Amino acid sequence: MHYVIIGGGPAGAHAAIEIRKNDEMSKITIVSNENHEYYKRSKIINLISGSCSEDDLYSEGMEIYEKLNINFINATVMKVLSQKNQLILENSSVIQYDSLLIASGGSPVLLPWKGVDLNGITTLYTLDDARAVAEIVCDVKNAVIIGGGAIAMKVIHNFFKIGIHTTIIEKTSHLWPIGFDRKMARIVEGKIKEKGIEIYLDEEVIEFKGNNGKLTSVLLKSGKEFPAELAVITIGMKPNIGFLDSSEVINDRGILVNENLQSNIPNIYAAGDVAQIYDPLYEKPMLHPTLGNAKKQGKVAAMNMMGKKSKYPGCIPIQTIKIFGYQAIAGGITHSKKNLDEILWISFEKNISRKLVLKYDKLMGVLLLDQSLNKKKLKPLIKTAVFNMVDMKNHKDIIFNDNIDSSFDFVNSDKNS
Repeated sequence: MHYVIIGGGPAGAHAAIEIRKNDEMSKITIVSNENHEYYKRSKIINLISGSCSEDDLYSEGMEIYEKLNINFINATVMKVLSQKNQLILENSSVIQYDSLLIASGGSPVLLPWKGVDLNGITTLYTLDDARAVAEIVCDVKNAVIIGGGAIAMKVIHNFFKIGIHTTIIEKTSHLWPIGFDRKMARIVEGKIKEKGIEIYLDEEVIEFKGNNGKLTSVLLKSGKEFPAELAVITIGMKPNIGFLDSSEVINDRGILVNENLQSNIPNIYAAGDVAQIYDPLYEKPMLHPTLGNAKKQGKVAAMNMMGKKSKYPGCIPIQTIKIFGYQAIAGGITHSKKNLDEILWISFEKNISRKLVLKYDKLMGVLLLDQSLNKKKLKPLIKTAVFNMVDMKNHKDIIFNDNIDSSFDFVNSDKNS
């Protein structure tokens, strides 16, 4: 049996490890366009400020594939020929598989800005990206972050640590628009500005300007121009599924899979950022590219590839950010939509905000912002509560509790009663 996995990120790596735990004899091959064994992508930004080393990134060890007899190939997959059970690589070589997992992850979104190819303009998605930024930050006085999402929050913090003057450009009305509403964002934006960081909202970049091939300034749609030697683009991700264009694998925004993470082709599975799977809140297949989902999906897909039936129940979006002493947790639907109600409590004096999004008293989303949230405790409780759409009829007052960490304990109490 030959198990082939496209992608060496959390979904692919944990799938390979799970297969090897259960099958010591079969051949396992990982094909990755990154020439690195599995590392914690969420920590790479900390390399910039020196708050972690590269060794810290390898939670499974730097030689995990060798120890587990997993074949690792650094290459780009160009085609999947599902009728022949073959992968075609960029050098035209062919890999034959019996069972295939597509865990090819995503790529940062880039727009066709004028001057985007200048040196000093980068994304921050891979280890190589972080290495490149770490090499030049000592010579950077002014940096621009394009996009105000979760990655941007991490970059801001690291640039502040090393004394780089930073400007954030966000095209919507507030930072972290996928999670925050506008009122809640104002609390965090105020704290960021206190640190001397500039924020431009409802703005867009139209051009990067440079000298001798290096970035020197950034021009906005409003006509505002400011100096910059470094620009980090964090405006979103798109699944890496272009190599499936000539295959028979059905895809939408990602690869459509069932509860076994199986595609329409019986021996082809998908996990991680590319897997579009049922979301009970939206009642349709959705993409939820988070580390936790990727790990779990990789393990479930591995079990099914081996014929050990395992169901993935679906997932909801849940994310956390931490910035200058503030912790935020966003689970499920955090913005009011048609047929949804919300209960919002916000204190600009205490710099605290809490929101519940409900549908006929059923919990559809939770958004919390505080300076002392217990993420380790709250995140799984919120995930369970939202996923099960628990009845909040008798629990709506939890957002007013001083100790929000204990407020969601009712989830376990109700489940055990």
